[in-house]
Amino acid sequence: MVEKGRLTVRQLGALLFLCTIGEQILVFPAMITSFAHEDAWISALLGVAGGIGILSIMLAAYKLHPRLNLVENALRTLGPWIGGLFSCFYLFYFLISTSTFVREIGDFMSTQILHDTPLWIVHLLFVCPLVWGLICGLECIARSAEVFLPLVVLFLLILTVCLLPHLKLENIQPVLAQGFLDPFRGFIAVLTYPYCELCIFMMLFPYAKQEPHLEKDILLAGLIGGLMLTLTLTICLLVMGPFMTQHHWFASFQLSEKINIGNFLQRIEAFMASVWIIAVFFKSILFFYSFVLGITHLFSLSSYRSLILPSALLILAMSILVSPNQIFYLKVIIPYWIDWDLTCGIALPVLLILVHQFKSRLSKI
Repeated sequence: MVEKGRLTVRQLGALLFLCTIGEQILVFPAMITSFAHEDAWISALLGVAGGIGILSIMLAAYKLHPRLNLVENALRTLGPWIGGLFSCFYLFYFLISTSTFVREIGDFMSTQILHDTPLWIVHLLFVCPLVWGLICGLECIARSAEVFLPLVVLFLLILTVCLLPHLKLENIQPVLAQGFLDPFRGFIAVLTYPYCELCIFMMLFPYAKQEPHLEKDILLAGLIGGLMLTLTLTICLLVMGPFMTQHHWFASFQLSEKINIGNFLQRIEAFMASVWIIAVFFKSILFFYSFVLGITHLFSLSSYRSLILPSALLILAMSILVSPNQIFYLKVIIPYWIDWDLTCGIALPVLLILVHQFKSRLSKI
């Protein structure tokens, strides 16, 4: 086996929680509100319930061959040629996703905090820890997630508590004034971004210790992560209103700037930025890890370590090329990304399950 590391269920749950909130902790409110407006909180709640179903599909695909990751599973179920094309599709998805996450970090830092720093410098400073994390290995990444998880939760709870005096219930009224179509569009977006992207864990499930409560803890981590995003979205709506939430791409960061308790507790937006950078780091490193691990299995290499540096340079270049500017990213990439995520998170795992069941029935005839 190429990867000899083993994850505890708690470590896997911590990684899944951090990947669920990921880059969404900043962009989720604006994204969902652009579809559902003041009913975005309804879309988020329904999307969390649907997201648990998506995680169940991924677990069902994993259980076809519990000792094999997604690439190995595809090669065994679909054969070397079709399975190879299937795997290449996912590997390209992992590569572009990692590059996009790096670009989101660069756009955020260069527009909100480090205004005069060149974009590629920010990307380089973010990619270097990703490389170091992969060199240290999967177990080291998982232990780090355990350490940072309480810090992330604490900062999010502080943000919520400090904004309670600013809540205005009229900002989410009237409920369902435009009917069910807009909340349904928001529901599809919630399924797509936090949950379909968790298909990355089909590359990680085989390396978790097989404990009886594994599936329950995975679903629980996805549920808590989704509810945390829903809470952040609802706070944004109640404080800023749907119009301002929709038109501030980093809405929760702007939200943290409004905190001012007794002219003493204020300017804590750096804490919010820290939460986001930590969450995006773990999501990026898992996509990066899955990309190099998938290539290793696809081409039957003995180790993925020789691929880390070339892949990092490729990601660094792609993070610049993936979008010429932030407007292009918002207007062009995000609408089409929904289709890609739904394909990778739902359609292809279901296809894998159906082909496996069909082959099983043929073998019994």
